[in-house]
Amino acid sequence: MATETARSCPLCGASLAPFTTVWAGRKAAPRPLAFLECPNCRLVVRDPDAWPTRAAERAYYRTHQNDATDPGYRRFLAPAFVHIESCLQHGGRGLDFGCGPDSAIAAQAAEAGMPMALFDPVFHPDATVLRDNHYDVISCTETVEHLHRPMEVMQQLERLLCPGARLVIQTGFAPEAQPAFAGWHYWRDPTHVIFFRAATFEWLAASRGWQVVEIAAPVAVFEMPMDGHGFTQKERLS
Repeated sequence: MATETARSCPLCGASLAPFTTVWAGRKAAPRPLAFLECPNCRLVVRDPDAWPTRAAERAYYRTHQNDATDPGYRRFLAPAFVHIESCLQHGGRGLDFGCGPDSAIAAQAAEAGMPMALFDPVFHPDATVLRDNHYDVISCTETVEHLHRPMEVMQQLERLLCPGARLVIQTGFAPEAQPAFAGWHYWRDPTHVIFFRAATFEWLAASRGWQVVEIAAPVAVFEMPMDGHGFTQKERLS
C-alpha cells in the first residue's frame, strides 16, 4: 500500500491525511480498514486499496432490494423528493441520475404527472439522456457515495442543468469525530467509497459557483448560476 499522505483526494486533488481505522468484516476475524480525509474539501475516503472492482460493485448492487412502491423507502427519500417535486410542478424536465433498478423518485413524479428521465450505469445505461439535454432538476439520491471520480460526475451534471436549475443530492453525511464514524453504519457498505460532510458540499458549491439552497443532512441542494443576463432558460424562452 502506498503511504496514506501520498493519496490524492478524488474530489479536489489535494493530498489526503489519515483519519481513522475501523474494524470491519466478520466478528470472529475482523480486519483493520483505514479511512483518509481531505484537509481541503473535508471529504472522507475509504482506503483506495479496499475499493471494490467494478465487477464486484455491480454484483453487490444486484443484491439491493429497493422497491419503488415501498412506503418506508419513499419516506426515506422524502427529504430529496420535496425539492424535486417543486422543480417539476410547472412542466420542468427532470433526470434521476444513479436511479438504481427501481426508482421511487421517478415513480412518485410519474404519479404526480411529472415524468423523469432515468440513468444508471448498471440498471438504466441509456446514455442518450446525458446528451444535449438541459434539465430543470437532477436528483442524485444514495449515489454520490459510490463515485470513484466525483468531480467528473459533478461537472457532467452541471452541464446537463439549465441556468437556475437545481441539483438535489441525498446521502449520508460523514461524522466529524472518529468514534462516531467508527460506529456509523454507512461505511459498512463496501461500495460506499467516499463520504461527504456539510463542509465538503460547501466547498463544492464554492468551487463550481453554485448557489446553496440547502445543506442539511441528509440533503444538499444547489442552484446553477443564471445566464449572463440573469435569466433561467425558461424565462429566456417565454
